[in-house]
Amino acid sequence: MPYTLWLSIIWSVAITGVFRPGNSTLPLVPLAIFLPVIVGVPILLRSKRIGEVLDAMPTSWLVGLQVYRVLGGIFLVGWARGMIPSLFALPAGIGDVTTGLLALPVAYSLVSRNGGAVRAGIAWNIFGLLDFTIAVGIGLATAPGPFQLIAPSIPNTGIGLYPNVLIPAFAVPSSILLHVLSLRQLRRALRQPRSLTSA
Repeated sequence: MPYTLWLSIIWSVAITGVFRPGNSTLPLVPLAIFLPVIVGVPILLRSKRIGEVLDAMPTSWLVGLQVYRVLGGIFLVGWARGMIPSLFALPAGIGDVTTGLLALPVAYSLVSRNGGAVRAGIAWNIFGLLDFTIAVGIGLATAPGPFQLIAPSIPNTGIGLYPNVLIPAFAVPSSILLHVLSLRQLRRALRQPRSLTSA
């Protein structure tokens, strides 16, 4: 229910143009990215019930689910069409597509219980989080707003426009929380190998 409510709020606010650059003095896109993570991570890491659910769930699920990250290739399409600056589009697009493409082989490795599969899953999660760190950092530094440090030749204004804004305002924090859940699950699997169950 909280997840559906969160999506509904972000979607409604995005449609009305609240995230559009210049509509507010508050940095709304950064708030939409970081607030769910700041609130969600402690809950996900401390909840005993969530830990029990993660122990019962195959470790491959949370990894394989993020195959949707290949849709980040939309940044590369925007760059190719001259709509998004390369400084942002290339690292964000390549990082997302790479994370999404690697999700299935890593998930398969976890299902097959290959030696080092759990460590590969942890490395994949860290790579996915680093991709977000780079993409969000460059995105904030190039988009109009209080954090802009670089003014690229092609303005990075699309990040606050609907439907593009749903990526940083909803998809990015959702994926970060999935990475956090997966890392928690894989750490527990390292301690208790029997919890590494196949699909």
